[in-house]
Amino acid sequence: MVIARKHPEQEIILWGRNPEKCGEMQSSRHHPQLNDIELLPNISVTADSSALKNKSFLFWGIPTQYSASIAESIADQIDSDAAFISLSKGLEQASQARISSILERCCGAHPFAVLSGPSHAEEVARGLPAGLVCAGEPTLCQSVVEACHQANFRVYTTQDVVGVEMGGALKNVVAIAAGIVDVMELGDNIKATLVTRGLAEIRRLGRVLGAEDTTFAGLAGIGDLLTTCYSPYGRNRRLGERIGRGEEASSILADTSMVAEGAWTCQAAVGLAQKHQIELPVAEQVTAVLWDKKPLSEAIEDLLSRASKDENL
Repeated sequence: MVIARKHPEQEIILWGRNPEKCGEMQSSRHHPQLNDIELLPNISVTADSSALKNKSFLFWGIPTQYSASIAESIADQIDSDAAFISLSKGLEQASQARISSILERCCGAHPFAVLSGPSHAEEVARGLPAGLVCAGEPTLCQSVVEACHQANFRVYTTQDVVGVEMGGALKNVVAIAAGIVDVMELGDNIKATLVTRGLAEIRRLGRVLGAEDTTFAGLAGIGDLLTTCYSPYGRNRRLGERIGRGEEASSILADTSMVAEGAWTCQAAVGLAQKHQIELPVAEQVTAVLWDKKPLSEAIEDLLSRASKDENL
């Protein structure tokens, strides 16, 4: 919608893998989860992968856990010099890989950038103002700026791909914990503590992977984290709320209409932390609650009873 709004003379192809759903969207001119927003006239919806041929820019919004299989299925349709701009926010559970690595593994080397920040689709589609950051090679980032930047959609740039990808992925894990805090009515003070210490975890893991600390003080770090932890639109926060109400994680995650990336990213993050011998207390407890059926009371007690430490470590 952002690019279509800025460039009404250009045809924008919205590709999906489900022919029935794509056909519905093309005819109704509405997304099923954004029923009150009409697609602009220059947007075409299709499930025909041949539509990806001869395209210079491919904005990748596939959920992380499905990215490998879908990328492999369409790799032969993508031009060798086509650029990927990732909108996805997660780590692959099995490989602990970021989207940049997944796409390179499945499609070969392509120009790559990641566009991230506080940007819930419900607001962006309505044309409400937002600010994001694009990370990648400067020339490609400038192309993204030219395609997207406008009065109600500001795009900043950086070369820190690792930091922007990690910020976007790990904020979802913290948001699950934030939803639990909200529904259990543990208070504003401890939620602020959770968000702040969650940011410290994101920075700690990002740092050992080569990210720049300053990235986590920006839109892809604290900006995206705040939105995800406080907004009613956040799927990861809603997952935490449902867990806090006593629902089984397995039944919630079986509902494919709500893809909460943090549920799988938490395991990958803990695996990376173990590999690099660092601690991620929030991610560890979220993982234990979701995947090991650890009682919430025990997880909360284990977090709150941790020994004091230097805040900057």
